[in-house]
Amino acid sequence: MPALPWTKGPHQPTDGDALHVLTSRLPLTNYSDVPRFLYWTMRIRAQLQSAPGCVGFALDAKLVHKTFWTLSAWSDKAAMDEFAHSGTHAKMLADMAGRIGNPNFVETAGSTADIPLSWAAARARISPPKS
Repeated sequence: MPALPWTKGPHQPTDGDALHVLTSRLPLTNYSDVPRFLYWTMRIRAQLQSAPGCVGFALDAKLVHKTFWTLSAWSDKAAMDEFAHSGTHAKMLADMAGRIGNPNFVETAGSTADIPLSWAAARARISPPKS
């Protein structure tokens, strides 16, 4: 599956605005969970397209490694937290409980100059957990 490109969200920041950036690495525990995760991915993308404070988002799937990477930018941490605990995303969290191994989440500051966010920069911010 190719990476899904950067998609603009409904929040349009003005030049120079500070942004809240989330990078995540989500390793699934079993290959059989990949279709379920993809099901949720498409629904969460729809939620993101109308999420207050969402500047934009992208997804990269490494199916051979059953690992998904997410990248999103927000007006602030409160907007991101509200999204994460509401609607489809909240339902996905409940449904996928126990199906995701050791996820990594890195929250950083960004600016409008960083948009669209870069996968190279995202991967530099987050590294796989050490075994």
